[in-house]
Amino acid sequence: MDDRSSAQQASAVRERPDGGPWRNAFNTLLCVLAVAGIGLSGWAFAMEFIDLRDRSESRERITEACGGLIDPGPVLGLNGGGIDRVELSDEHEADIERRSSGCVVYRVGDPGTTYGHFSLALVRHAVDPDMEETEEDGTGIDEETDRPFRAPYTADEPAVVVRHALPHPLGDGRLGDYDEYKVTARALCGKGGAVSSIEATAVARYLEPVTSGDRRTLAGLAHQAVDRAAGRTGCKTDLPELPATLAEPKLELGDPASTGGTCAWYRRFLTTEDRGRLPDRALAAPAGRASDHDACVLAVGEKEIRRIFPGFVKTSNYPQKLGDVLKYLPWWVKAETYVGDGTRGLVSDENLGPTELAPGTAGTDSGGVWWASSVCGGRPAVHVMWLSYPYDRIVADRLEALFRAYVDDATERRGCTGVTFPEKRDFARS
Repeated sequence: MDDRSSAQQASAVRERPDGGPWRNAFNTLLCVLAVAGIGLSGWAFAMEFIDLRDRSESRERITEACGGLIDPGPVLGLNGGGIDRVELSDEHEADIERRSSGCVVYRVGDPGTTYGHFSLALVRHAVDPDMEETEEDGTGIDEETDRPFRAPYTADEPAVVVRHALPHPLGDGRLGDYDEYKVTARALCGKGGAVSSIEATAVARYLEPVTSGDRRTLAGLAHQAVDRAAGRTGCKTDLPELPATLAEPKLELGDPASTGGTCAWYRRFLTTEDRGRLPDRALAAPAGRASDHDACVLAVGEKEIRRIFPGFVKTSNYPQKLGDVLKYLPWWVKAETYVGDGTRGLVSDENLGPTELAPGTAGTDSGGVWWASSVCGGRPAVHVMWLSYPYDRIVADRLEALFRAYVDDATERRGCTGVTFPEKRDFARS
């Protein structure tokens, strides 16, 4: 082919029709989209890389602050998951060498914001109490946060919903207990070591309701933490497995006649006694034969308060009005049992000074608290009943019988012996 023919063919190629303006615009758009796609893909890859890096760093922070006692993955998966960035409290770090320690995890949101997410609390009890640190105060059984009702009420009727669920047993209770937002697992250590028991509490610290799935995750984290802590401290224990299901904790009180579990004693009590001014509402939790901590709440509903109040006012110097009682001063009874190391440092925290509720003793404090003690499976137990003021005066003539009915049930269920009751004079109210 000569140079002329080649030039003609090249010219033909260069001069081929372009297909019109619409086709050219379409081709241009494809090019733009291709370039944009490459850019977006690169951006998405960069963002994914940053998220993976943040998540990896978060896992490392959780592992370090929580002493390697828990796997960080389940922590990040709480409250719907999707959490990549967290911060850890500088004031908290889990340390099995200390009597009490823990870690607190915050979720990082928009720039400059953090939100509550999760915490782990670890408590180690020494066999010799004198070897324990004394930095922690005793357990106050009438602290404001432990009172069953919040005032003023947000409900239409008082004494309907408690502020926190009662402790529910994990299985038969040997492993620990849980409520609506936290799970506590306990390891009882065998003889021969320096540690008596260890407990780990996993807590959901976000405002959203804790789902049954998240509660199951918390149980797994608490179980894992106490198991690892036991291994590192030489605590020889046979830790039970988690139960297959966890009953949903309830907050609403109901009719005592249909109440069982930890309040079954009150139902039976009312079959042999007239109720009179005693509570007409009850809230129970499942009763574990080996529970170290359980409780029953009884309360007086609005209709009963309106019935009882006028007669009480006529025979007393009580200064409050009915409206104030209905809104701010509920009438309630709370009965609780503590077994084992949970009885250490147990106090009635009254304004006049704390009263120690020591194992092996019984009595009353300056307020509305009574306690008895026993021995359950070789471990000390303290059984407590406390009433709101002035309800302890209103039912003064029923206190001893009511308390004995509760203690008899709690000790019989656990097979306890050596029960010590308060003196009869301790139930007199003026």
